[in-house]
This record gives sequence, C-alpha cells and structure tokens, in this order.
Amino acid sequence: MNGKKLMLAAESVLCVVLTVMLAAAVIGIYREGLVLKAADPLSWIFTRAKAADVLRPVLPLLAVSLVLTCAGLFAGIRDEKRDAPVKDTRTLRDLTVARAEARSAGMEREQTLQKKLQYGGWVLFALCMVPILLYITNGNHFPDGDLEPVFYALAGHVLPWAALGIAALMISAALQEKSMQREIDFAKEQIRLEKEAGSMPEPEKADKKTRGSFRALRTALLILSVVLIAAGVSNGSAKDVYGKAIKICTECVGLG
Repeated sequence: MNGKKLMLAAESVLCVVLTVMLAAAVIGIYREGLVLKAADPLSWIFTRAKAADVLRPVLPLLAVSLVLTCAGLFAGIRDEKRDAPVKDTRTLRDLTVARAEARSAGMEREQTLQKKLQYGGWVLFALCMVPILLYITNGNHFPDGDLEPVFYALAGHVLPWAALGIAALMISAALQEKSMQREIDFAKEQIRLEKEAGSMPEPEKADKKTRGSFRALRTALLILSVVLIAAGVSNGSAKDVYGKAIKICTECVGLG
C-alpha cells in the first residue's frame, strides 16, 4: 500500500471513529437529561458546559482529521476511482443482449426469473408495509400525554417491518443482478455461436448467392459483347453492316 492509499484509509477510519464518538456523546447527554428531568423537570439538559465536556475527548481526533484532510488537498491526493463510471449490470446486459440476433433458452429463462424476482421483492415490501399502516392508522396507539413512550412503541413496531421490507428489496435486487450476469454469459455464448455458424439466416444467404450469380453473368455478357463489337469494327464488318442498312432503308421507302 502506497502513501496515498494509506492516507485515504486513515482519513476514512478517523471519520468513522468521530461519527461513533459524536453519536455516543449525544446519546449520553440525552440519557443524562432523562435522569435530571425525572429529579428536576425545570433543569437545563443541553448546556454549553455539558457540550464542552463531551466534545473535549473528540477534539484531538478532529484536529488530526483536519490536518490529514488539508495535507491531502495540498498534496493532490484523491481517490483514483472517484470519476470512474459506475458498473451498471442492467445496461451491460441490454447492450450485450442487443448484439445477439436470437435469444437462447438460457436467456429467456433468466429474463423470466428476473421479472419474478422484481415482482416478488415489491410484493414482499408491500406486505411488510401493511402492519405499519394498520398500526399508524389506529388512534389508540397515540394517546394524549407523554410522547416518549408513544415514540418508542412506534419505533419498536415500525422499524422491524421497515427493515424487513428494505431487506426484501435488497435481496431481490442482488438476485436480479446475479441473474443478469448469467444472462450476459448466455448472450455472449449465443453471439459466439452465431459468429461461428454465420449470423445470416440460410434463406437470405441463398438469395444473396443467387443475386451474386446473376450479377456475375451480366458482367460476363457485357464484357463479351464489348469484345465482339471491338472485333467487328477492327475487321471492317461495321462498314458492311452500315452499307446494308442504307440499301434496306432506301428500298423500304421506294427509292431503289
């Protein structure tokens, strides 16, 4: 690993650590505030002193992260793959399949599987949304009074079903991508077979061969006629034909 990659990795690790520490600090202040509110409802929870206390351990890591970021900017360090195009399996599948003149059984099978996976994922997601809708449309779950228990109950009921619905969509998308990759392989094999056997259908190939034969025959006859005309002109036959034509014409009109 070179220096650039090492610095990028260090910045990423610091960013994750800072995020975790700040989130833990916020949760700590909130939990401490609950205890204070229970003892003294009028007490202040979020004060500058408490914020400074929780931020003090984070400041050294924050300073290191800023120094690394500035050093990376001055050194021109950047992710080399940042501007690289995102791999789109669906687009690659469409471009590859379009090159094949016929669809093989494997390609048709994978396309059918992809449609089933797509519809199945959305159906499972919709089913997971039903308990959430039933819960939030029931007014008994939202009584007047303290909102905190209501919020916890709502989160405890909604989040698991939402997580299941999102997981169903993610699994469906992952399986569709694997199926599209298999379809790409089938399409490449179909293209290879068409190149080996000739991509043009047999009737069209026969028709083209016939047209080529007639074209060659017409060319040969044209060349032969030009050769015979040149031979006739060179041996004086053109003069004899011209003389006979004059006599025939004068006889026809009665001048002979």
